[in-house]
Amino acid sequence: MEPNLALLIFFGAIVLIGLGIVWYILTRFLVNVGATEVGIKERRYLGTKMAQGRVVATDGEIGIQAEVLKPGLHIVLYPIVRVVQKVPLVEIGADEMGIIEAIDGEPMQTGSIFAPDRAQNAHNNFQDPIAYIKQGGVKGIQLRTLPPGKWAIHPYLFRVSIAKATVIPPGKVGIITSADGAPLDPGRLHGKAIPKHKNFQDAESFIYNGGQKGPQVEVLTPGTYRIHTQSVGLDNPNDLKPGLFTVRLFDATVITENQIGLVEALDGAPLNPSDYVAQAVNGHDNFQDSNAFIVNGGQRGPQKDILLPGTYYINPLVFKVIPEKAGEVKPGEVAVIVSNVGKDPTDDIRMAMAAKIRAKLMREEEEQIHRAATQLDKVDGEENSIEQIKAELQADGDPADKRLDQGAHEAYVVPAGFRGIQETVVGPGKYYVNTLAVSPIIIPTTNMTVEWTAENISKSFDPFAVISKDGFTMQLEVRVVFRVKPEDAPFMVAKIGSTDKLIQNVMHPLIDSIFRNQASESSAMAYLQNRHEEQERAEARVRMHLLKYHVDVVNVLICHIHLPEELMKTQTEKILAEQKQSMFDAQREAETKRIELEKTKAHADNQKDLMAATVGVEIASKRSEQRKNEADGEAYYISSTGKAEAEKMRLIGEAQGVAYKEQVNALGANGVALVETLKVIGEKGVRITPDIMASGGGAGGEGGGIGTLLLLNLFRDQMARNNEKNGGSNGDKS
Repeated sequence: MEPNLALLIFFGAIVLIGLGIVWYILTRFLVNVGATEVGIKERRYLGTKMAQGRVVATDGEIGIQAEVLKPGLHIVLYPIVRVVQKVPLVEIGADEMGIIEAIDGEPMQTGSIFAPDRAQNAHNNFQDPIAYIKQGGVKGIQLRTLPPGKWAIHPYLFRVSIAKATVIPPGKVGIITSADGAPLDPGRLHGKAIPKHKNFQDAESFIYNGGQKGPQVEVLTPGTYRIHTQSVGLDNPNDLKPGLFTVRLFDATVITENQIGLVEALDGAPLNPSDYVAQAVNGHDNFQDSNAFIVNGGQRGPQKDILLPGTYYINPLVFKVIPEKAGEVKPGEVAVIVSNVGKDPTDDIRMAMAAKIRAKLMREEEEQIHRAATQLDKVDGEENSIEQIKAELQADGDPADKRLDQGAHEAYVVPAGFRGIQETVVGPGKYYVNTLAVSPIIIPTTNMTVEWTAENISKSFDPFAVISKDGFTMQLEVRVVFRVKPEDAPFMVAKIGSTDKLIQNVMHPLIDSIFRNQASESSAMAYLQNRHEEQERAEARVRMHLLKYHVDVVNVLICHIHLPEELMKTQTEKILAEQKQSMFDAQREAETKRIELEKTKAHADNQKDLMAATVGVEIASKRSEQRKNEADGEAYYISSTGKAEAEKMRLIGEAQGVAYKEQVNALGANGVALVETLKVIGEKGVRITPDIMASGGGAGGEGGGIGTLLLLNLFRDQMARNNEKNGGSNGDKS
């Protein structure tokens, strides 16, 4: 059993060795390349040597072969050829691109940095190394890139690095700089735009179509781009490879509300030396198409066109944008426009404008002279001829002012379309004005005030110190109210420049001179006393002088006149003395009038008694005459009535006699006596008995008792009624 076992072991070892040899031979002749791999072959024997400088063999030369083994089972002529390495496929992500550097190929053209693809992709994105070499592939970093995907790349011929896709976020603009290409055109700072490069994503088209080296005029707007930029080695993060393009991010140009964008071109044709602002060109899409700007003849320097509120993707290396607040002309103001663009005014234009201005000034001057003549006539109380006023104004004129007049600066005012001060002003409102092309000068058209005062007021001057004719120094506080009419504003600006310069350089020295000259013609006290006249006279002179500067004077006011203290003291004492004298005279006159008043008052007080006495005398005289007449009438009446009464009495007596006889016959003598007595008592109203009397009864003789009493009372009452009917009674009734 032992020999058989040994033999079995021997034969088993032989079989194993044989199987090992067969396996070894099969693994050398048969090579299986995985689905995500490529195999790299090497020829070791039976071949020619590669040319000097070559890295991979394309025609069976000894060395690393350019041909790669694709995924699958392959037969290899081992040991002549062997597979030295299996490498994974190169994978390019969706947000990546592959940058290829060829280790072998034709030498690069002198001056170039990146290799063009002469094979025109006959190598199928570098997966066919033999086609790449035989079609003239150039050694170096390739312009053609690998898009996203998996690629069978020969690691000995090509080195692959990964570049991330370029992302331009919203609100940003991408500025491109090319590291390779043709030289820039003479005088240009940026590479011109090249067609068909697909936003710099086709580096080959950029180079083949004449792309230029350096900063580019074209920009990248927000988006994602696969651009040939700096890349990182696939296996070595520290292995940085330069890209054809460098992308820098800048903020997009944003012009906010109530703003404008002033643009200055940093590239383009040279600016005409006589121009301050470049001529406008079309087609640049608010300066977002830099190439169109340059191709259409855009010039360097300040641009006439402006940017209105909005967001713009502008190349900041080509254009400098200066945000500026929109112009505003407030109510009560106008803007005089000084244009830096337009045609130069010819001599004919200037002469025509000068003639127009002279005619306007002459017309206004005649009107103001007539007005001044009327005003001075009223003040002086005598007629001033127009010739006298003109002569006076010419005599008062400042030599420097005359030189300014002779300069005829108003000729700089020009019609629309010409360079210079525009004849037409801009009224109140908001405007988008290019302050590089035009310069607006704001001129108030409402009343403005200039004061020479001792008070602490902004934009005021110290009071005038003038010397009167009698040698006293007076301090004058003056206020001048003036305005510039809208139609006169351009001419005022042409001659002076601004209202501040008008006040400082013209009004202050002019009005100072007028008040000094005027004060020297009058004594201090006379100047004070004739303040209104002096004010009117000064206003007429100021108005005429400022007319030449296209300024309308509203009024000139002398607010305060400060005389010297000693003069005021003397004047005060004089006035006090005059006031005292006036007071004494007034008192004396008052006393005289008071005495006369007392006399008049006394006469008035006794006038009542005097009138009463006079009236009394007249009344007494009238009464005397009345009494005399009454007496005469009474005498006649008595005489007439006496006769009638006597006749009446006679007849009554006769009748009574007859009656008495009848009474006696009827009543008896005592009864008649009693009746007569009662008549007398009744007529005289004598009370002889009480109205009511109580009696104990019994007869008391003839005519006595209660019956007699009742009869007496009835008789009394009857007599009383008779008396009332006859018109009255004598005494009280009892």
